Amino acid sequence: MRNFKRFLTAVILFLFFACNIALSWLLYPYTYTRANFHTMKEGSYEGLIVGGSHAKCGIDPEVLYTMTGKKYLNSAQGGEHSLDILYLVKEAASRTDLKTVIYEIDPAYWVDKPNQTQEYVAVYHEYPLSVRKASYAFDKMLMADLRTSLFEWYLYRKEVFHIRDRIAEKSSETYKSFRLEPFSDEIQTYREDGFIARHRTDAGTDYETEPSLWNEKTYNPDEQKYFEKLVSFCRENDIELITVMMPVPDTSYEMYKDPYEDARSFFTSYLGSEDVRFLDFLHSGTEGMPNRPEDFCDNDGHLFEDTAVRFTGILAKAIS
Repeated sequence: MRNFKRFLTAVILFLFFACNIALSWLLYPYTYTRANFHTMKEGSYEGLIVGGSHAKCGIDPEVLYTMTGKKYLNSAQGGEHSLDILYLVKEAASRTDLKTVIYEIDPAYWVDKPNQTQEYVAVYHEYPLSVRKASYAFDKMLMADLRTSLFEWYLYRKEVFHIRDRIAEKSSETYKSFRLEPFSDEIQTYREDGFIARHRTDAGTDYETEPSLWNEKTYNPDEQKYFEKLVSFCRENDIELITVMMPVPDTSYEMYKDPYEDARSFFTSYLGSEDVRFLDFLHSGTEGMPNRPEDFCDNDGHLFEDTAVRFTGILAKAIS
């Protein structure tokens, strides 16, 4: 009887994990994060760009290569926090002789806890199976809501109404070959090096929404904790770590000057104490710097393709 109970428990656990894996596969759509990990695996780069969506569409690896001679992979994306960045850098360092990491500092990411939306599991879901992913799961998923930690697919549960589309997608040559066409449209073009080029179209602009802002009262110590782990990892592996604060529109800066200046002051002091190189382009007055409202597709600071090229040129000169 005891052996039967053990057998039954083992069967139930097996079915639980099997169903969980199956639902994650069925409901989770094809994303550019998957394509990015495929490029990362190939290891044909020396530098990694990490951070949020400002860096994703604001730091162009082609410009960096032209001006510095160093190939970069842009692995930044919305919802990417210090914990995700730490594991991205570790994965990249295991694939190539990583020399430089450009970390985009978005002050808004350092306040409050990460929202448990679909972005929360974006990097984790696509992370290759390994002992390192088990450590990543321990660090990230145990902090999550129980529904998210036990059932990753829960965040994509509404995809059950499109399950036939998801099955067709996963069976397609586009998915199997990591093709990039699904991530380009009238608003943007996604490139193999991970850069998103934002087009100047009315459909892609939003000048009504307020920008996300720094608020030291809701400071999230976990962001600092994993950032400092990243600093240690880079030093131990002789990887240059450069932190960058991206520009914002003049109008946003003037309207929310106090929180922007508070953020600059905090990070200048903090990164100085950590002896980490910090390039502050928030409102620097550098010649040619994109700062006009029309240089951005929103009030938060997301650059268009042409202004991203201009900004990356300025960044390349600063890091050379």
